Amino acid sequence: MDIENRQSVALAARLLQPGTIAPATQSIGPSAKGRLDRRRLFRVLDHIDRHLEGDLTLDSMASIACLSRFHFARAFKQAVGQSPLRHVIARRLERAKALLIEGRAPLVEIALTLRFSSQANFTRAFKQSAGMAPGQYRREATAARDMNPLRMRSRFNATDPAHIDLGESFDENFPVGQFGLRGRTTNAINT
Repeated sequence: MDIENRQSVALAARLLQPGTIAPATQSIGPSAKGRLDRRRLFRVLDHIDRHLEGDLTLDSMASIACLSRFHFARAFKQAVGQSPLRHVIARRLERAKALLIEGRAPLVEIALTLRFSSQANFTRAFKQSAGMAPGQYRREATAARDMNPLRMRSRFNATDPAHIDLGESFDENFPVGQFGLRGRTTNAINT
């Protein structure tokens, strides 16, 4: 037997020993029985995220996982902790929050885009999930977004101007100590 065949036989013998070949898929959780492997689960979760605004049926998700409807529904619930339908609704409500923060689309358009049968059903589901109506969520999110620049300005004004690095445009002869926290003079120069 030549050296190439010996190496091939030695490699094959080594690979056939127990524990040398890792399983092709790993399960989520301690037992693989009745669970989705990572590859299938992530494929389904990616499919859900990409198709939130389209039809997401149990059949389509089960076919992505290459499982029967029944086995997929049971395995998905064990892996994720909620049924496929509840997971899809939760993901759609998270997407609705992002759309509400953007603040451009009317509530009815968001509801219908995310496949809710009506604005009333969307509002009911959103209120149950977020604890407030979508319109109220939008108002509070918009107010919080508008407050952030004000907070940044107030933090800037509250800093000590003597410790602010103004870069190359700073005039060394300019008396920094004459200014208070908000840029007003503290001595009688401007009076």
